[in-house]
Amino acid sequence: MTVRQYGEPGKHMSRLISILLLLPQLQSANVELGYRITIPSGFIPFPEAKTQSEVVDCWTEPRPEDALVLCVHRLRRVLPRNAMRQLDLPADNTLSGFKWMGFDIQGLRTVAVQQGERVFVLSAQVPLRREAVQLTIGGPATEEVRGRALMTSTLATFEGESSWLSESNRATRLRNIAGWWIGIAVALVIVLRWRKRRIAGA
Repeated sequence: MTVRQYGEPGKHMSRLISILLLLPQLQSANVELGYRITIPSGFIPFPEAKTQSEVVDCWTEPRPEDALVLCVHRLRRVLPRNAMRQLDLPADNTLSGFKWMGFDIQGLRTVAVQQGERVFVLSAQVPLRREAVQLTIGGPATEEVRGRALMTSTLATFEGESSWLSESNRATRLRNIAGWWIGIAVALVIVLRWRKRRIAGA
């Protein structure tokens, strides 16, 4: 499955995602970080990648010619919104946005040359409540369209509590805060009026 077969990037993305979601898949969970992820069909564990200290888990396809690698990296921090800016990134990295649980999350796209072969890496930073993680998918540059479809479909199955507030949660919190302060203000007005009445009646 190559860029040539699927045409321009993004042209058949929805069809690719639909096919990927219908294939049989396995799940993996991490209790410490508080997430559960559905592994794309055809991927198998890649334990050798876990020699890297920040790699939580990794999977790959058992074929040498065009295999993709999917990994979860820990970021060891809570993720603020819009943590990265294009001007702060190296020249070979570009910002790339993704969707997760209704949030617009940031990611990176990198294309490099390794041993004479062009490769791509896509990453998406997921703002989990306990600690943010980074989901990465990489492989031959000819597989980037398929890799982006896999990133989108995998993020759609990535479950975990976010450190960010959704629009409805944010509105609820603001209403609660506003109600609390209004309640205090009303109580102060009542106390002030009661004191004035006592003084007037003395």
